[in-house]
Amino acid sequence: AQLYQENRPDTALLMAQEANLLALKIHNIEGQSRSLNQIANAFNRVGNYPLALEYYIRKLKIEEGRNNPENLAIAYMNIATVLLYQQEYRNALNYTFLADEVAVKNHIWRLRKYSLLNLGDIYEKFNKLDSAMYYTNLAYDASKDAGDVNMKGASLNNFANILYKFGDTELALKNYRKAIPFLLITGDDEVVTESYIGLAKTFFRKGAEDSALNYGRKAYNLSKSDGFLSKNLEATILLRNYFDKHARIDSAYKYQNEMQLVKDSINSGEKIKLVQQMALTEQVREKDLAEKRFQDQLNRNKILQYIGIGVLIPIIFLFTLYLRKRKIKPRAVEFLGLISLLMFFEYITVLLHPVVLEVTYDLPLFEVIISSVIAAMLTRTHHSVENWFLKRLTHSDGAHPISKTNQNK
Repeated sequence: AQLYQENRPDTALLMAQEANLLALKIHNIEGQSRSLNQIANAFNRVGNYPLALEYYIRKLKIEEGRNNPENLAIAYMNIATVLLYQQEYRNALNYTFLADEVAVKNHIWRLRKYSLLNLGDIYEKFNKLDSAMYYTNLAYDASKDAGDVNMKGASLNNFANILYKFGDTELALKNYRKAIPFLLITGDDEVVTESYIGLAKTFFRKGAEDSALNYGRKAYNLSKSDGFLSKNLEATILLRNYFDKHARIDSAYKYQNEMQLVKDSINSGEKIKLVQQMALTEQVREKDLAEKRFQDQLNRNKILQYIGIGVLIPIIFLFTLYLRKRKIKPRAVEFLGLISLLMFFEYITVLLHPVVLEVTYDLPLFEVIISSVIAAMLTRTHHSVENWFLKRLTHSDGAHPISKTNQNK
């Protein structure tokens, strides 16, 4: 599923669903968590953000019940990323802060770098520039401490984006230029393209249009060769505007046509994604039905076990009463009687447990208190019934005297 994500998300989804169903059957929690993550990734890949979010949250619920802080932090980050794509900036911030809190509490500094960078990025897109600068600065310091070249380049690029919005063109240019060598080292072409576009826009703002044209062309060529359609569209618009402003009609017309072609490619890609979304949604529906059937079977088996135990207890009790009339050693009668009583009271405890969970909303403190009260009542009742029951069993018309041990009890 992981290998198929980029080129064949429909196959990735199919593999991940099979993995999830198998993990459910063998009660493999780690397998469930990882397969749900791959299902969410497949939906994220084709732009079906609501379903991606649904499966990331299902993974999160599993991780919240486990002791794996790194997985928990990653689950929060994945949810934040989908929310950012949907421009739900406040919710994206909330989940990123949760990821950051887990990373700090558990000293997972590798993940904390990303949470800080993401916070800066979200605040920048949210136009909360002071906060964006604060967290980007923290991310940059963390990248220097860790010697993370790619993170350093990304942080510098984010600094430049923020400074551009502040209107500080000189510092924006300085940071874009500082970012590019680090990003080229690690081959992060998408962020390199973003830096080229940033340089072109900043030079346009300064009136240095020859430099703007130079970086606009670099952004156009790199984004076109690597297939970054949204960034290619942005670079194409920049070049079209430049040539249109300078009355270079042929070049302006060329990039106008290019712009339309890129838009058509984006629209075509959206249509393909829509078809993929429909196919993936149908696959999920079928697998969900299979999962539901499996869970229903488990529930039926559980109910049958409860019924079987409920029938077995009176059978043992009646068998004990039958033996009471026979010439059987008192110890054997007592033993069977105790077994039936123990099973009866434990059966009541098991039946009451789901009710306790529902009443207490699964809060441990109230669950312990109510369970303790029930246990105390059942224990007292159990002892009283046990003494009465044993006396009845061992006084079969005077046939069997009570043993000394029971008299002492």
